[in-house]
Amino acid sequence: MINENELDWRDYEAITQYIYGALGEKYGIKVVGYGHTCKVKGNSGVTYQIDVLTEQSDGEKTYRTAIECKFLKEKVTNDIVMKLQGVMEDAGIENGIIVCKTGFTRDTLKYAEHKGIKLVELWEAGENDANFKKTFDIGILDINTKTIVSRGVVTSIDFGSKTVAVNGEDEMIGMHYIQLYDVSGNTISLSEFLKQFSLEIQRRGELLKTTTIEYPLNRKLFWRQSNNEIGFEKIAITGFYAKIDKSSKRSFNLTDQVWMIMDELFDKRRLTLSKSGLIWNLPTEN
Repeated sequence: MINENELDWRDYEAITQYIYGALGEKYGIKVVGYGHTCKVKGNSGVTYQIDVLTEQSDGEKTYRTAIECKFLKEKVTNDIVMKLQGVMEDAGIENGIIVCKTGFTRDTLKYAEHKGIKLVELWEAGENDANFKKTFDIGILDINTKTIVSRGVVTSIDFGSKTVAVNGEDEMIGMHYIQLYDVSGNTISLSEFLKQFSLEIQRRGELLKTTTIEYPLNRKLFWRQSNNEIGFEKIAITGFYAKIDKSSKRSFNLTDQVWMIMDELFDKRRLTLSKSGLIWNLPTEN
């Protein structure tokens, strides 16, 4: 959904058509157009732009509703109602709705009700509204993964003059980053030997059997450490083939947040739109 801090009149129209499209779906009401491309031609020959246009069929006749969106800082006056009434009469549109964010004048309420045009207030939830920024649970998401990882587990590496024990996965990861050098300054990663070892014992498929594989070198290599340097002409890696259960179960509480409130003045219905697009009824205020 749109960030409320960036809401403008175009977004307001888009939100309005989303709400009426979602609410009307189960009643066979559909949005047939909105925005600057939504236009109808009246009997007079004049073409009118409609903010949101919906239609519904009873099997014999199709009824249209013109929805006028007013993203204004002041209250809507009679002029807006009269203008919409004129468009409806000229274009043969049966129903009309005016949606605004700041309310209507007292005369507008009386006149619109007399003309059968519905008035709706739609605004962003604020500090004075019930449920402002209220986070609520909408469900629980359970994620269960069944994962068996097959790999070689290294327990020690023999560099000839020095044998290094490998204790745990963290140390194993660290060994993959070790760089070895020859007398010419060329480098090769210890990771290359570790990968070969893992692939070979997986190929053999001898589960949990301790195995040592020696890798003769065609040149002398060196491992430079912080306080000394090891030189060697072969590497022997010891470890075993293992199947490790990495299955997991995790649960997440899914939450949503009130974003906009919609008050249908004549129908006495109040709705709430959440950040994720959920729409539900709220009790009307007495």
